[in-house]
Amino acid sequence: MTSCPPELTEVVGFLSQLRPFDQLENDTLLHAARQLKTTYHQANSQEQILDYNNPTLFIVRTGVFDVRNADGDLLDRVTEGGFFGFLSLLTGDSGGHTLHVFEDGLLHRLDQQSFRSLRKASDEFDQYFVHAFEQRLRVGLSKREENSAWATRIDAIMSPRLVSATPEMTIQHAAQIMTTENVASLAILNEQSDLVGIFTDKDCRKRVIAQNVDTQQAIESVMTGDPITIDHMAMVHEANILMIRHQIKHLPVTVNGQVQSMVTLSDLIRLQRSDPVLIIGEIHRAKQVDELKKISEKIPELLLHLIKLDVRADDLGRILTSVTSALTRHLITLAQQQFGPPPLPFVWLAFGSQGRQDQSAKSDQDNGLLLAQEPSPEQDHYFKQLAEFVNFGLDACGYVYCPGGIMAQTDEWRLSLSAWQHKFHNWINEPSSDALMRVSIFFDMRPIVVSAGAENLFADLQNPILDLARDNSIFLSLLTQNANDIRPPLGVFSQLMVERGGEHKHTLDVKKRGIMPINDIARIHALANGVSAVNTRDRLEEVIRLGALNEHDGRNLLDAHEYIAHQRLLHQGEQLKRSQAPDNHLNPKDFSALTNRHLKDAFKVVSDAQTGLKQAYGGGIS
Repeated sequence: MTSCPPELTEVVGFLSQLRPFDQLENDTLLHAARQLKTTYHQANSQEQILDYNNPTLFIVRTGVFDVRNADGDLLDRVTEGGFFGFLSLLTGDSGGHTLHVFEDGLLHRLDQQSFRSLRKASDEFDQYFVHAFEQRLRVGLSKREENSAWATRIDAIMSPRLVSATPEMTIQHAAQIMTTENVASLAILNEQSDLVGIFTDKDCRKRVIAQNVDTQQAIESVMTGDPITIDHMAMVHEANILMIRHQIKHLPVTVNGQVQSMVTLSDLIRLQRSDPVLIIGEIHRAKQVDELKKISEKIPELLLHLIKLDVRADDLGRILTSVTSALTRHLITLAQQQFGPPPLPFVWLAFGSQGRQDQSAKSDQDNGLLLAQEPSPEQDHYFKQLAEFVNFGLDACGYVYCPGGIMAQTDEWRLSLSAWQHKFHNWINEPSSDALMRVSIFFDMRPIVVSAGAENLFADLQNPILDLARDNSIFLSLLTQNANDIRPPLGVFSQLMVERGGEHKHTLDVKKRGIMPINDIARIHALANGVSAVNTRDRLEEVIRLGALNEHDGRNLLDAHEYIAHQRLLHQGEQLKRSQAPDNHLNPKDFSALTNRHLKDAFKVVSDAQTGLKQAYGGGIS
């Protein structure tokens, strides 16, 4: 055994009492101790300890450290002798976690290369962290939403086709197929299409290039025989565990025992990174707008992932909106770091689709600022700078500037509580055509950021609005007339009526003629009954509960809203796959007869609901 230097004696003694380091040979343990770096951390410091560009195993020597998820929830409290960081070392992904110092302490850090060397040197060391990963993953799954990437089935992410070769094919030919098909592995199938092996880019490097093997030899001489497989109905986390346990990156996927596809570690990491929880975690760690812009480029992939999981349109809208809201909050944080703390309590307001939490693949920004009091010129200058920073950042992240200028950087929409109250009072009591048009945006508002001292500010704005609107029959009647101006695209005999000309000839604008009318119906019922909910589904559920809308009609309208919105999402998903700009225009010729029939039924429900709305609230004007 190599003698232990005096400066390492204490560290070696500590590690030798710590599983799984106590399973290492003495020389290996000493080498591990040499590779450690030790750092001191102070409680409640704001330092970024975790750096996922450089995965590291952290060993707590003294102190207490909290591991939190992207939402700030406590996942684990790690004390002396505990580990963290091994998840990213094993999977290559961050998990969206952050580390906080609860009590002053010392950390030993082991870099990625040293960690890998110890896994190779000791089966006990390797299996310890594999089992720890499995346990952590299962605990995490029990706390995560059912639509989490970890809970996805393999058949939702596997490729629809299998790239394969025969055992007799030459190595050179197989490599050419891999290059042409841009894949990193081949399934090797015999004449009966049975899986007999797998050949990967790693096999090519280690068994062919490094050994100077003749590339005219048969692929069976260098392939990995009897490969580990996974069933298409298995979960993603099971594939991840298999890959880590066996230190592989490619898994053939079987359907009824027959290999049909291949799933790779890259597939799993890409899927995990399209998880909204992880995206939001990345947003919270970003330090500048350019980083947020890069993160926001993952949103289309997130949308496609959610569509593939067949997530309900309402849930999908909420998820996409949660990402927008996270971007907005972090942009405000970055703005405050640049311009300093706010001179007045404030609320950042989201209007329209972000307010309703029903954003889709194509959303602009509608927002404003609610200030606790009338600002001085200096105070207003601060909030104008902050708003310009946030509006610019949202535009850079794909939420384009509102064509109508409804943004906090516009002076008209950056107001004190009393000024906002005055605007709403005028819209309700003196409802011009312009005011009625604005109702669809401004009456769907939600607070995104509430600063210190502004905890009651939004309620002080919203509650009087609800009271005023509920008691104004003329206002409700005019809203109802407005809502009936745009009818669903149904002809005399309930046939679908497409656009007759223009850029979108022969298509249905399902947003304008289907989704927006339902939003209008839900909004008017909510205002008439003092319902504070803003999301369309929440509004309808509440007015049904109150008895303002009968159960049968209300449930039909909820189903129609979900069906139309879902068809729009499927359409936008196909456009994103083809790298096309998503829109709201569906061509009935692209659908089956059954889908078109269901669309007709859904639009008929909307039409009937508009008629019912007119009967309920249309009599306010003689």
